Amino acid sequence: MKRLLPGRWNAALRPDATTGLELPGEITRESRGRVRVAAAIGSAAYAVFLALEASRLVPSSALEHRIDLTQNLIGTGLCLVLLLVSGLRALSDRQVLAVALGIQVLLSLMISVGVGWAAFVHTGHVQSLTWVVPIMILFPLLVRVSPRTTLITSVLCGLTMPAGLAALSFAGKIMVHPSAYLATTITGAVAVGIASVASRTVYGAGRQVAAARRFGSYELVDLIGRGGMGEVWGARHLLLARPAAIKLILPESLQGPLEERQTAVKRFTHEARVTADLSSPHTVALYDFGASEDGSLYYVMERLAGINVEHFIYQFGPVEPRRAVFWLRQACHSLAEAHAHGLIHRDIKPSNLFVCRYGQDVDFVKVLDFGLSKPAVAKADLQLTAPGTQLGTPGYMAPEQIFGLEVGPATDLYALGCVAYWLLAGAKPFEADTTGELLRQHAQVAPPPLAGKTKYAIAPRLEALVLACLAKEPADRPRNAEQLGDALDACLDGPRWSTAEARAWWQQHLPAASGPPERSAVQPAAGI
Repeated sequence: MKRLLPGRWNAALRPDATTGLELPGEITRESRGRVRVAAAIGSAAYAVFLALEASRLVPSSALEHRIDLTQNLIGTGLCLVLLLVSGLRALSDRQVLAVALGIQVLLSLMISVGVGWAAFVHTGHVQSLTWVVPIMILFPLLVRVSPRTTLITSVLCGLTMPAGLAALSFAGKIMVHPSAYLATTITGAVAVGIASVASRTVYGAGRQVAAARRFGSYELVDLIGRGGMGEVWGARHLLLARPAAIKLILPESLQGPLEERQTAVKRFTHEARVTADLSSPHTVALYDFGASEDGSLYYVMERLAGINVEHFIYQFGPVEPRRAVFWLRQACHSLAEAHAHGLIHRDIKPSNLFVCRYGQDVDFVKVLDFGLSKPAVAKADLQLTAPGTQLGTPGYMAPEQIFGLEVGPATDLYALGCVAYWLLAGAKPFEADTTGELLRQHAQVAPPPLAGKTKYAIAPRLEALVLACLAKEPADRPRNAEQLGDALDACLDGPRWSTAEARAWWQQHLPAASGPPERSAVQPAAGI
């Protein structure tokens, strides 16, 4: 298997492996870019040397001139070939590196012959120190290559120095004293040693990055967000090339009192298990869960292409009622399953509803972040809120949640009513300068009517339903999420929001990107 599959694939098949890690893909791509830069610099340098030699500004004999002119032409050609190869998309990064190593050896051979011959013609002595030495040392510092490959390449480059002298002597071009072979061999050996040490240092640092970026069979790609006690990274599966988002708690963030650390770990584990137990297509999917060697806890979720509802309204303004109903019904589908499992989300808000592309579908809603979810009947071992942590988001908290009373499905429906208000009006039902005043309004003040707050005509039944979700008493709200979804659909008299309308909107405002998703689908949970 090791001979058939790349090392990265073998590592993915053996997630517990701690050896044989290859460099992350972006580091290899970075090395390809560095090869391109080195080739460009080499081409420019040789072009300057070629121009100087062609102009005869540097005095030299006819033979020395021909030698220097020839080697500058060859050097320019080799560097240009490497520059061209590094830009070919048909070649992989590793193939480009292989070509670069081959050209390094060819350049060393050309320099050993050309410089050795020209120096002898000019001075009558053999030159033991040439440009081969800095090339041998600088290449592994510039480009991350495995120490074994660097050793082989450096030895070949070093051997070109005495080999070049031997070839010139055999051809009768120069006279070489045995001490010259010893000097060039020692110089090459020292350069090989320095190059090997440099390669081990640089490549070792790259492998440490690879190990730090490996979580199970996933490799971290880019940082999406950071909050409280954790981070969210964009990632990809090493075998499947599947984009994902990894949410993790870093060990250095768990430095507080023992009780708080245990609470954070329990909450993180609870969120992963809860999310994995839900199968609604409108609930963010969980792929994997575990702990890394350095003590980081992580779980892997699908990464979506789109934008959360909060940012959507900030960017595009309120949506028309038909579209709002379309989105809210999808959120109800996710919540209905969670409530059927006896789970209350407790943190429904615009930033936790994500509208995205999903396969061939657009305007597809995903409910995120079940980190504060809990059973409708609380158990002692699931009181997972750290001391001083707010249970939810103040702008979307139901009265019973504010007063610490028993929560239930109606609690999530209250928050979803606040989200509906936000979608239709582009504003929250209650606004205040302080958290205390905001909570007081949620607990005591009737929500203002939607009429006059939106540019769209809102059917009276839809407005009444939204305000019913914002009732102070849980019993006055819709009975459950499934009933709310049906009631939302019944509020519309005309045509429903169509797939064609959704696709036309996305094509105009958020066309499909060939690169990474437009926004991250996953954000750090409250307190994480």
